[in-house]
Amino acid sequence: MIDINIAFFYQLINFAVLLIALNFILFKPLRAIMREREQGISGAFSDSKAAQERAQVLLEQYNISLAEAKQKSAAAYNTFYQQGLDAQRDMIAAERTKAGELLDKARKEIAEAAAAARGDLRKEAEALSRDISTKLLGRAV
Repeated sequence: MIDINIAFFYQLINFAVLLIALNFILFKPLRAIMREREQGISGAFSDSKAAQERAQVLLEQYNISLAEAKQKSAAAYNTFYQQGLDAQRDMIAAERTKAGELLDKARKEIAEAAAAARGDLRKEAEALSRDISTKLLGRAV
């Protein structure tokens, strides 16, 4: 069994002194280091969370800017496309007008040439008919 004598009390006092000494030398600095570490970790976590929120805001702003740029480029494309179509229509209309004028001029020239050819053919037909009549009748008509 355990004998309770003076050595027990010396050991108890020695143990208490050791606990107090360890508390000042080891446990308090260790707890302070652990608190600092925990504060550093929580600070880093809050900083990273704030940075993540800033990044999210920047990403949203980027997406909004990108959407606006796409809309502006689509509007500019549509404007230029419409201007191109209008210019094309104007060019086609001008060329059709020129083609119509050339066609009218060609028809007029063909009509004049046909009228001249008819006149020449009438003269030749008359001359030919006179020649034929003269040869058939044997006298000049």
